[in-house]
Amino acid sequence: MEIDAVYTWVNALDPAWRTPYEKFAALELGHRAGQDAATIGSIRHTDHNELRYSLRSLERFAPFFRRIHIVVDGAPPEWLDTSAPEIHIVGHREIFPAAYALPVFCSNLIEAFLWRIPDLAERYVYFNDDMLLLGRCTERDFFDEQGRGVVRMLPELIHAPRDPHDRIYYQVLRNTERGIRKRLTLTHPPRFTTRKPWVPMLLRRILHRRLSLNMVAHFAQPFQRALWPTCLEIFRKELALQAMSRFRHRKGFWLNFAYHYLARERGMAVFDYEPRGMFIGRRKAFADPELYKARLRTAEENGIKFLCLNDDHDTSGGDWDRFIEESLSEILGTPSRWEKAPPRIGAPRLQTVGLGASPIADRSSEPAPAPRAAASRH
Repeated sequence: MEIDAVYTWVNALDPAWRTPYEKFAALELGHRAGQDAATIGSIRHTDHNELRYSLRSLERFAPFFRRIHIVVDGAPPEWLDTSAPEIHIVGHREIFPAAYALPVFCSNLIEAFLWRIPDLAERYVYFNDDMLLLGRCTERDFFDEQGRGVVRMLPELIHAPRDPHDRIYYQVLRNTERGIRKRLTLTHPPRFTTRKPWVPMLLRRILHRRLSLNMVAHFAQPFQRALWPTCLEIFRKELALQAMSRFRHRKGFWLNFAYHYLARERGMAVFDYEPRGMFIGRRKAFADPELYKARLRTAEENGIKFLCLNDDHDTSGGDWDRFIEESLSEILGTPSRWEKAPPRIGAPRLQTVGLGASPIADRSSEPAPAPRAAASRH
């Protein structure tokens, strides 16, 4: 069974991406102040080097992947060896139908067309760049003996409050639940744990602000190309609403989420309610950083296979880049074969001073002048 890995990634500092992002953000997002802080602040596009560690985890724990497709809008990571035969860099224009106006900055819409990647295997596993592996995996962790996707779910109904910090995200969840229940005939009851099992579903929804579907766990998930045209046809009205904006918006729809429910109803997926994963958000991590670093170090021996290091909209608490490096350097400190070799010590490196400028030698290897007093950061 051939299986590919697919990532989406963006370099938020790349002018080729940043310039149109800022242009369209000014046009479309200016009126959203207070509604979607994560999008306004472009936190969703910040790189913390997660992709480097994620690729290391694939090499170490899942060497069965045939190819690794990295979908970018702009330049790929500088450290990535794009000449490696397993690496395939894919631009947005290669996957979006001609009718769509690019650029697009909404992951929900981009993910709906990943199945159009040229030379993509019929079965693929989709990773956000903050999703990693922590334990040895086989093909059966993603597709069972019958070729059905093994979808990791949370054994609890979706909690979708009207959160003032990210209103659009929860509104998209509510739109997605309504669309799934409208378009599909669901034959599998949802699972949920509760201290009050006698609470009827309707009352539970009202009291606990829950949706009557289970949430897809935020880990790497399996897909099959053959089902996507059917999915987009069934949810064509929802797709049209999603495509109204280049960004996430209140009428949006999560097509990846709907795909999994359709796949289960069509016998192409099974739901696994024991995800064996660890989801660590910035806020949670900085509440007790040493505890979570220790848990990551012992994850493999405790049967944890999947990890998400989520950079949520709360940017307080500490240095997220440093937390990731300190947490993963012991487990995934060895560079993968897809990383460029570091510059040779003592050899001048060529740099450029701007577009169209001539290369200049980096003299960082030459003796440095006597140090000056460091400026105070207080």
